[in-house]
Amino acid sequence: MTSFPISAMEVPTLLARVRGGDTHAFTALVNDHQTRVFRWAFALTGDRDEAEDVTQEVFVRVYRKLGSYRGDGAFDGWLYRITRRVALRSRRRNRAPEATVDADVYNTDPGARVDRERASALIHTIAATLPMRQREVFILCDLEGLAPSQAAETLGMKDVSVRASLFKARATIRRRILATHPHYQDTRS
Repeated sequence: MTSFPISAMEVPTLLARVRGGDTHAFTALVNDHQTRVFRWAFALTGDRDEAEDVTQEVFVRVYRKLGSYRGDGAFDGWLYRITRRVALRSRRRNRAPEATVDADVYNTDPGARVDRERASALIHTIAATLPMRQREVFILCDLEGLAPSQAAETLGMKDVSVRASLFKARATIRRRILATHPHYQDTRS
């Protein structure tokens, strides 16, 4: 059994085992990537149930299309592109209404954890309203922790385009937060 998490160097070996019919290898692959795929799907759809359906469909497609993965790019990039296509198709099919910013998301609370959770919820709510490309870049860079160059590879974009989209996403989020919650304004010099 493969240990978790799977390193990027182990992925090609694991994929070869899956192609050879090793169901334990596929289970290890799913277990290692499932949480990440779900987070991407949730960020793209904005709905937990839909994200769960998308995640399941992604791994069905991965299993069926594994032969088409050439290995010339990062496996995570290929997986993200599949997740994106499935999520976009799901959104078109379900035509979910656009998320709106709730002005009452933040209420003063002495518990710092609660404040962080509310601030995080506000950021996620606003991020859900960004144009798709900005949302994807924001998710990958600021929520998933990828460097802009890694996000560029994952999305098949130029590094400078990713950086521009990230700048626009951050500026929009900041502007919308400050419009409804001016107390977040940094008053430090």
